[in-house]
Amino acid sequence: MRGRVPALVAGMLLALTAASTGNAATNLGCGGGKLVLHVHYRVLNDVDTGVHGNNWAFDSYTRTVLVWRKSPGRYCAASTYGGTFTTIAGASPGGTTTIPAGIRGTFNGQSVTTFRGAQKTATTPTRGDLGTKDFQCTSADTKGECAGTYDWLSAYFSSTDNFKSFAYVRYQFRYHATEGGKGTWTDTLVGRRYRTHGDITARGKGKP
Repeated sequence: MRGRVPALVAGMLLALTAASTGNAATNLGCGGGKLVLHVHYRVLNDVDTGVHGNNWAFDSYTRTVLVWRKSPGRYCAASTYGGTFTTIAGASPGGTTTIPAGIRGTFNGQSVTTFRGAQKTATTPTRGDLGTKDFQCTSADTKGECAGTYDWLSAYFSSTDNFKSFAYVRYQFRYHATEGGKGTWTDTLVGRRYRTHGDITARGKGKP
């Protein structure tokens, strides 16, 4: 789920004190700062990409986004994800085989990003449930450019350079097949190193 996007990395979760966040949330390594956004929403029909940039699954999940202002104009965002996937026929996420459409499974993950910009003071709510966002992706779409894609970043923040400063610090996602297939695939960025492990395969095919 790159661009989102992730089994947990040891030491990744750092608890914030009630004074710095106003609650007992974790910030996934963002550190101190003022919590300026804490929302969650349900995503339907997002498209997921594999190691070769191929669309290999449709995802439905719940995403929670927390953003801390580190200093004027500088922010750190921590997101968590949990949901399900359904495969698209073609190359597997790990690129070791081909898979049919219809394999189902679960995934969970987390990501940390940093960016520069200005918060839009008129955008509400900044806490709580934003409802359901149907991304309306097709298998031919480019991730992040589907007809119904919701972009929390541009919804709550503005930038004079189209968020060129936006960067992933780390992410990690874990996918596990539960119906019609087998295997577990992890997609990870840690210490500027991108790594994957395992794969999702059809039952009776691919690696055991």
